[in-house]
Amino acid sequence: VSPRTITGSANVLNKGAIDWGYHCLMAYGSNSTVFVVDTHNVQIVQSLDLHKSMVKKILWVSCVETKSDGNPSIQLISGDASGHIVHWDITTATALSVLQDGNKPVLGMEWVPGLENELMLAALHSPYFLVIWDIRKQTKLWKKSFTDTLLSFNFDPFNGSKIAFLCTDCILFVDDFQIGKIPSTNGRKFYISSPRLDSTSEDSLKGRDRLKRLMKGLVVGETRPKPDEAMTITECLQLTYHKSLRHHLLLLYPRDVILIDLHINQTIGIIPIERTMSPLVQVCTTRQRDILYCLHESGSISVKVRRRNNNNITPSPVDSAADSPNIDFGSYSSDMFVCYDHKCQSEMIRQMKGSKVLGLSVDPITEKNVGLFLSSGKVVFLELELSGKEDSPRMSLSEIVTPFMPVKSTFRLLPTSVLSNINGQITIVKMCPPVTVKNVQHFLPILGVGTSTGFLYIYNLSDGTVYKELAIHSYPIRGLEWTGLKCVITFAYGDGAKVKNEVYMTDIWTGHSIPIRTEKMLENPISILKVSPLRKFFVIVIKEGPFEMWDLHTLTLLRTMSKKFPFVVALEWSPIHSVKSIQSKKKETELGRDGRPFIREHLVFSDTESKLYHFNVEEDGIKDGIKIPPETGVGMVTSIAFKANQIVQGDSDGSLSMWDLKARSSKQVNTNRGAIRYLRFAPGKTNLKLIILYADGLDIANLKQNTYEKVSQLKWGRENGRIVDVDWANANYPVIATEDGWIRVLDISLTKSSSPIQQYQFKDVIRCPSLLPPKLLSKMHFLLCTQYWKLVPSYEIFTAKDGISEQDLPNVNAQLKLLNLGPGFADLNIAEKCLRVSRALGDWYGVDLWTVAIYYLDVAAAETNSSKQQTSAKSETISMDLKRTNKYPHIEPLDTCYDYLADPYSYQKLQLERVSVHEWKRGDYKHTQNVVEKLVLLGEMDRAVQLLLETDIDNPNYYSDAIKACLVATIQKTGAAQSTIKLVATNLIANGKIWEGVQLLCLIGKGLDGCRYLVSYGMWESAVWLAKSVLLPAETLEVMIKYADQLVAKGDRFAAILILISQSQFEKALEMLYNQHQVLIASLLLMSCQHYQVNISHHLTNAIYTSLMDYLLSVGNHEAARGLADQLKLNQ
Repeated sequence: VSPRTITGSANVLNKGAIDWGYHCLMAYGSNSTVFVVDTHNVQIVQSLDLHKSMVKKILWVSCVETKSDGNPSIQLISGDASGHIVHWDITTATALSVLQDGNKPVLGMEWVPGLENELMLAALHSPYFLVIWDIRKQTKLWKKSFTDTLLSFNFDPFNGSKIAFLCTDCILFVDDFQIGKIPSTNGRKFYISSPRLDSTSEDSLKGRDRLKRLMKGLVVGETRPKPDEAMTITECLQLTYHKSLRHHLLLLYPRDVILIDLHINQTIGIIPIERTMSPLVQVCTTRQRDILYCLHESGSISVKVRRRNNNNITPSPVDSAADSPNIDFGSYSSDMFVCYDHKCQSEMIRQMKGSKVLGLSVDPITEKNVGLFLSSGKVVFLELELSGKEDSPRMSLSEIVTPFMPVKSTFRLLPTSVLSNINGQITIVKMCPPVTVKNVQHFLPILGVGTSTGFLYIYNLSDGTVYKELAIHSYPIRGLEWTGLKCVITFAYGDGAKVKNEVYMTDIWTGHSIPIRTEKMLENPISILKVSPLRKFFVIVIKEGPFEMWDLHTLTLLRTMSKKFPFVVALEWSPIHSVKSIQSKKKETELGRDGRPFIREHLVFSDTESKLYHFNVEEDGIKDGIKIPPETGVGMVTSIAFKANQIVQGDSDGSLSMWDLKARSSKQVNTNRGAIRYLRFAPGKTNLKLIILYADGLDIANLKQNTYEKVSQLKWGRENGRIVDVDWANANYPVIATEDGWIRVLDISLTKSSSPIQQYQFKDVIRCPSLLPPKLLSKMHFLLCTQYWKLVPSYEIFTAKDGISEQDLPNVNAQLKLLNLGPGFADLNIAEKCLRVSRALGDWYGVDLWTVAIYYLDVAAAETNSSKQQTSAKSETISMDLKRTNKYPHIEPLDTCYDYLADPYSYQKLQLERVSVHEWKRGDYKHTQNVVEKLVLLGEMDRAVQLLLETDIDNPNYYSDAIKACLVATIQKTGAAQSTIKLVATNLIANGKIWEGVQLLCLIGKGLDGCRYLVSYGMWESAVWLAKSVLLPAETLEVMIKYADQLVAKGDRFAAILILISQSQFEKALEMLYNQHQVLIASLLLMSCQHYQVNISHHLTNAIYTSLMDYLLSVGNHEAARGLADQLKLNQ
């Protein structure tokens, strides 16, 4: 048994305190404690207890640090309601640092995006403070006070300089966030308005007009909308950027989710829920595919999947006739409007009365597994899958939802497991009899826990799990006594002066219960039930009533004491004299009536006048003993403890009366902590440690040699309920239970309720490869990706020949058994194996690297194998047809989350779809001009001319728009006067009209020059957009390589490597990996290139493989090194 915490119910203030990490672990905040869960085996692996107020937010540190001893340090951050932010190492259960700036609650925490900003934390505190912390240095970088009350915030996942804040009455955007300086402004405000349509007007509007009116003005500018049309932002529950679509924001309302395109600051999609569904409380957007998990108040989760438009480019229907037969609401919602199909919904979670849903978290690696956190303390795990029979299981969301998936595919979101806890409040705990020489072979450290619902829980304290759950009583369990390692006696009763007392003897192995005292009707409640040390007798004391002695073996009543017998208020059996008496009786071979040894035991008790009585108990009843009057000043006795020759009484005034029977002396000690509720000696023959329970905490004292020596003290002033009971888990660790269902095993100092993970025992091996030392994990990663030196690779078990020490092999092979590498793993090529292994090991950088690499390696192979090698010679004449074709429709494209890493066709198609939506949504003149600009840049000249000619004749820009329309229309035909147009464009750019100048350059086919100007003004995002949208491959390559260099200069080398791969610059990517000493990744990518027949120079190949050989020799994998050496000789 080690110090640990077993969770009970949570608090509604813990809402949102849940986060699923990349390493198969989930953390959630329950009251003031953080729990870490193994999501595979659904077991608590760690508890972190330092906060003094409610935990509000939790955030995993994505990277695993290596400690000085080579072991991993898996870390997380937790923030609470008093403003404390704690940085934890979960492997040792220690707080690495505690950060605080004021005492305002933490409303949100996020990592500052970008690898160059690793371990930079942004924390939002009530009411309007944003604080940036350097976690590694434990220092505050800066603090910004805003003017509006802020509720939450979110970084743009595609651009780390942008933050969106949810305010009480608006949305606030900060576009100039930098880690090194405080934002210069208080941001741009946007208010939300929505005209509410009644049912009659809604029915009267036809398709197009109805939808456009419904959507118009959902996001308006910096001025507050009129009260009659405002949809108050206070209804908004959540704000979050879309993880798979750039420049898109989601707003969650109780009855719908709104999707906003931040290019036009307008709503482009509404996802309503049916009236029969319970209101929404949270939405989670996924990255791999455009899918939303929507959490409802009822605990059910609905899944919404983006409906894809199959046309290459959706024609703009803005100017179509209103009565056109092909224009109706249906066509608008499916083609022009961003729509999500409701695919499935999980069943409602059966919850206890008053239970609430506190949060939803999605597995960031698979994105098909979700965890649901309830205020009852339960965590429900669910998994998304395709309906019907499948040939093989899908490993991730991207495999479940594919671009080639039939539209009518159906899904299921099914519960897979539940992390449960106690049903009801804890009323009593009692540890089983201690380990002895006789029972050591089959001993389990189990704790009996009685609850207010009549349930008896048996906890195995060695692994912290529920061993048995037994429904015994119909009333709250008030008392619990062990009669051995397999049986307990419990009593229960309801409220009231006269009650029906239920007494049961239960076999915890079988669950069989025997009722006792069934003939009794309404009476005073039972106040005490105690079993004798030799398990021969037990006593039942009725409050202000008779005292009953029972035979435990036969369950018969031996004697009920007369009414003259004093009322008993505290009672304890003698542990020593009974043993001596039975041994002496055995020597005299004096036998009882049934042939068994004649047994005599002893008990002591106190009455209402605090007199101490000592009685002998034999099979034929109770023999009168001695009566000791109370010492002067002793209050009402509340509890008695008896061990060896020591009798200790605790009273209502907080005094301890200690009797040494051997020395015939007594002593009084005043604890000065108020009434004593309970006394208990620790197990162990000579162990005289005593635990004392008070209303506000507990003390541990040592009573050796009749002296009172305080060992430790705990003052319990927490919000999460008073201590209801206490016992000893073993000779050194006490166990306490609080009324909210929590159980804590504490160390002897009463300061720790958790231990390093290595000290715990677990029911199942934790599936978390990150718990292996990082160097060992790298070996395991490499061995799973390639075993080129073996004729028959083994992925189920490794040996010492693989360079893993005998000491580490059991841990590595235990993790191997738990890894889900998916079907047909051995038959995959090396790149596909690398992707599977990255997913299985929770390496999210690896997932991105190999997803992008596999696509472009497939493209490279397709180009190599193509029989018709098309050489695209650039024509001198200006070709305005910028439309791209999908050269490789059989290769599944990268999803939208990869943004500019996507192939040119997919990227352009996405931009054209977006501008079509913008065109359809255009309202005022300024919005139309933005659409025209995008159409010109994308080469959609006819549509641009059409919109320019629509300018109203009263508009002051009517003439300039007409001239521009003429220019756009004629430049395509003449191709003349390029130098003049280029001069005008240059002048416009020099005078600050950058986009006007770039438009002119794009008109004459000088898009590359436009990109160069954008780069010179630091507008990298715009330059990349333009290059990927319209430039030729060679021109795009120039811009993207410059952008990769820019990212390297900023410190984000990983993003630069992805860009190089996306431009099929595999050699440059390998060089960068090699120069960063990432030998294993470089080697695996090189092997993948060779498999796909991508040419890499001999010089670089030999350099990488030589470094790999040195690494393999250093880790003891001589067989792999020899295989590589042979290969290098062949290459030379």
